[in-house]
Parts: sequence; structure tokens; C-alpha cells
Amino acid sequence: MQGEQPQLEPTVEGSTTKEKYVTLSVDDGHPTDHRTVDLLQQYGLKATFYIPGANAERAVMEPGEIREIDRLFEVGSHTLNHLRLTWITPEKAWREISDGKKASEDMLGHEVVSFCYPGGKFNRRVAKQVEEAGFLAGRTCMYFLNNYPRNPFLWGVSAYANTYPAYVQLRHCFLEGNFAGSYHYVTTFKARTAWAAQFMCALQHVSREGGMAHLYFHSWEIDQNDEWDELEAVFKAIAQHSLTPVTNGYLYRRWYEKRGLVAESSVHETA
Repeated sequence: MQGEQPQLEPTVEGSTTKEKYVTLSVDDGHPTDHRTVDLLQQYGLKATFYIPGANAERAVMEPGEIREIDRLFEVGSHTLNHLRLTWITPEKAWREISDGKKASEDMLGHEVVSFCYPGGKFNRRVAKQVEEAGFLAGRTCMYFLNNYPRNPFLWGVSAYANTYPAYVQLRHCFLEGNFAGSYHYVTTFKARTAWAAQFMCALQHVSREGGMAHLYFHSWEIDQNDEWDELEAVFKAIAQHSLTPVTNGYLYRRWYEKRGLVAESSVHETA
């Protein structure tokens, strides 16, 4: 679990509507994503796959495979080389962000509006660079957040599909300045440690109060931990709640629409 203290302002704003969404983020573009695609189609769910141009840590799918996923779901940018953006110079970070966007767009043949910070590493400077590169939002690894953020480039998630002790969960929140997340972890998420149980709490909360239940995971990690049955059980549980499945990109556009703003993008995106 990674991150650093990125901001001082509150992370989330209160839910003012009864919009009820569920969205899934699948990071890294590993070939095991094919198994995730099969499950998503089986349960009629939407997802955004954040895929880097290359990754020294593990394999990335071939362009033809990525284009097929983009045809079915949404593909977002995960930088050019999956480098931690706060560990490199601002100039190199800018190239990773902007060149990664261009590489994805050249491969897919349309604009790419969704971005995810590799390793969950970001700060104010990096978030501003993502905005300046032309993305609509930047997805972080800030957990236990079910509502729209105040800043779309500090976009949080409800849960991450990996299990850690409660003290590690809270420490991660504090290190990122995610104090809203730490509060919700104790109240809404009941200090659950198992990731599937955490996401069940998110589904129940959003079903009652509105917002978005947002699970992020790595297919390679699900495979490594032999948790495909758990993932499928979560997908099956989603169907038991009256939530609308959408991509991350759809939610990003809603953020702008709710504020009477026009998202500067023309990419084909409905839900």
C-alpha cells in the first residue's frame, strides 16, 4: 500500500443526489485481464482498464488485445512506462504523463480521458500535470471514499482488492492525508479487513445513500492470490443491488456536468 500526503483540503464532498453507481478499475494491463473481461461480460458490468505503454515489473498485453478491451469497456492511461511519478524529475514525469496519453490515443484511435497514478504515487505538482495534459481526472489509491471528490484529480476508491490489517489500512489513509477515508473506514466500512467484505459495505452504503461503489484491483494480483472465486462472488453480489454499472470516464464526465461545466473531450463514452 503506497502513497504520500498530497493535499490539505477535504477529500470528498457530500452526496447531493441519489445517483447510485458501481464502477471497477483494473490496473496494469496484464494478460490475466482476459479472465477479468470474461467475468465482467458474464455479469454485465462496466470497467476501466488502466494500461501503461510498457512495464518493467510485469507483462503488458499486446496492442490488438488492448484495442479489443477498449471496444468492450474503457481504456485509461497508466503513463508511458509505469514509473512512480513522485520519484522522478518533474520533466520526466511530464513526459511519462503526456507521452503516455499520446501513445494510448495513437494505439486506440481516439481520445483517452482517464488517468491513474502508478503505485498510487502523486502530489499536487503531479496532479496538476495530469490536468494540464488534458485528462478529465486522475484516479488515486485513496480508499474508503464513496462520493464525488472536490478535486477530480484526487479521485478515490471504495476498496482495493487486497487484504491488510486494520492498522495498515488506517496508516495508509493518514500518510495520504485521506482523513475522510479513515473516518469512513471505521464508520461505514466497520473496520473490515477482508477486501470483499469492505466492498460489500460500499455496495450497501451506496444502495442506501447514493454515490459510487468503486473497486480497484490488479488481475495479476487476483491470480497470484488465487482469489478469482472471491472476485466472482463480489461481481455476483453487485447484481443484488440497484446500482448502475458505469466506467470511470462516465463518472468523470458527471463530475463536470454536476457543476455546469463542459468536459473538454469528445471521446465516445456513454456509460
